[in-house]
Amino acid sequence: MRLLFVWFLSLSALESAENRIASFSPGATQTLLDLGCSAEIVAATRWCPLPKNHPASRACDVFQPDLENLLLTKPSLVILPRMANPLWADKCAKAGLRTLVLHPESATSCSQDILRLGEATGRTEVAQKYFTLLKRRPTAPSKKIIIVWDGTMAGPESYLAEPLAVAGFISALPQGSWVKFDWELLAAAKPDAVLWIQNGGANSPISANPEKMEEMSKVPSIKDLPCLKSRRIYQSTNGSNWLPGSGLTKVLPDLSQVQKTLGP
Repeated sequence: MRLLFVWFLSLSALESAENRIASFSPGATQTLLDLGCSAEIVAATRWCPLPKNHPASRACDVFQPDLENLLLTKPSLVILPRMANPLWADKCAKAGLRTLVLHPESATSCSQDILRLGEATGRTEVAQKYFTLLKRRPTAPSKKIIIVWDGTMAGPESYLAEPLAVAGFISALPQGSWVKFDWELLAAAKPDAVLWIQNGGANSPISANPEKMEEMSKVPSIKDLPCLKSRRIYQSTNGSNWLPGSGLTKVLPDLSQVQKTLGP
């Protein structure tokens, strides 16, 4: 079994030690910021949502990791995404670094990782608040939604399942985490709404997407979908809030508002 978390200090030592964190995960970095760990981050990726003048090195690259450069930042905790090469995790561990590898993606991986990051940084109480936000469930019946991002659609086993459930949504897809985008699959799913996410330097609220409405109206297989006829086609820009982490709690109000507009 793959080693997910390597401890080199006892829990009491962990709580008393000053953290110097290297994050190879932008989503985890956002969580660290929300937990109050900004001053403890000494290295991150160039995609991490750090403040503009944050002093952390931006040399972390999970696809081309460099142990020598990493050690120059003198980290005491290294956080790796779930797709990190196990050999890189082992290499960090053998160099004497506490190494946390995030959970494999699932419908509950995001909230579980928030708790683990809170424990690893001594911020368990704050992490529990974000965990609780992602575990709330409405009493109203769930509506079906398709989220399209980078040419894929989020399924019921993706990390987006948790914030969707909080807002009263479920994925309109029958299975899977991320499925290659296909007009026929979208037509068969018959979603109550479609949300297109674009990558960008900033987060934006969920809003109507007239450009996609026009594009979809020209596709024979979906032009008669009720969600298109009722103009339930939306867009949002991702800065960091849609990444797997505490940032997802910031999209909950918008998602809930969209759900309310769909009616009973």
